[in-house]
Amino acid sequence: MTPAAPPRPTCVAYYLGQFQPTPENDAFWGAGFSEWHNVARARPLFPGHRQPQLPGRLGFYDLRCGDTLAAQLEQAWSAGVDAFCHWHYWFAGRRLLHAPLDAMLREHPGPLRFMLGWANESWTGTWHGLGQKVLVEQTYSEAELDAHAQLIARYIDSGRWLCLGGAGRARYPFLIYKPRALPDARRYLGRLRDRVRAANGAELYLVGNWSPGLSSTFDRPDDLGLDAAVVTPVAALFARRWQQALHGAAWRALRSLGLGPEVGAYRRVEATLSRAVASVDGPAHASIVSGWDNSPRSGRRALVLGGYHEASFRRAAAAAIALEQRQRLPLLFVKSWNEWAEGNVMEDRFGQDWSACQVLRELLGPRAAEAPGS
Repeated sequence: MTPAAPPRPTCVAYYLGQFQPTPENDAFWGAGFSEWHNVARARPLFPGHRQPQLPGRLGFYDLRCGDTLAAQLEQAWSAGVDAFCHWHYWFAGRRLLHAPLDAMLREHPGPLRFMLGWANESWTGTWHGLGQKVLVEQTYSEAELDAHAQLIARYIDSGRWLCLGGAGRARYPFLIYKPRALPDARRYLGRLRDRVRAANGAELYLVGNWSPGLSSTFDRPDDLGLDAAVVTPVAALFARRWQQALHGAAWRALRSLGLGPEVGAYRRVEATLSRAVASVDGPAHASIVSGWDNSPRSGRRALVLGGYHEASFRRAAAAAIALEQRQRLPLLFVKSWNEWAEGNVMEDRFGQDWSACQVLRELLGPRAAEAPGS
């Protein structure tokens, strides 16, 4: 008997809605600001540093443009992406950067699903050289939790939210960027889960971001009220806590002196991902990192991973897919679809002679409905 092929993971790419002018960006950074301003003004910071990295086929797009949204949805589906995880900015009832998601749902029917990734941290000027200036504060309360649950339930009722598990055991993934920042996270997320269920009967599948660094790791997802972790293997990961603490303290000191950026090797994401998944006591989903260089946003406070090219991306993506195929509920994340100011993008880059989308499609293989003879 031929062994069964490993399952094709459901593939979710993070999506940033920052490529549009908004009243908040106008107030914080100047009229007409969008993330493209950071991308276009980037400059090399050391020999061999390739900046600026500019967009290819879609150019400096504006997410208010329906043709752009349609092109992104088509390209993502063709690349094997099953859903976008839209970064979700919820500040006790105040929402930011959600217009592209709402436009996709309203004007662009199609097979690509969506989910939300709650970026639950205050907007500050830290990475832009403005210290701890708070631009929009993240707070938590009973009232905001109720309103948040109602919003999530309405989005699920759209019929476009990614559903895992099928009929009879349907789960709707919702990601929390900083689960340890939640007040009494286990209780808070339990209430959120209960109130969404009360609103429309939907069961959330709560996923917490896990990344190297003392404030962003956790041993057991269940301790925080989560169903699973998702590992973002960008920063350096050390075997011992004192090493992690020393590394973090050293780079904070160097950045305060204007020294940097920190430079690492892209190839390390494979080892970091493998070690991190093994260290979590519970489900830990894998991430594919589509490059990393956040110097357009952060200047010399940045982290740059060098050696990102077709062969290194193919190796890292294949390793992440293989890890995820071992999961009971395979849910593979791609970081990211369009984080241009962090240098992690699946979209075409100007002057790049290979396609990350094509590599991903080849490695994932066809969806069940696309398989020959299906």
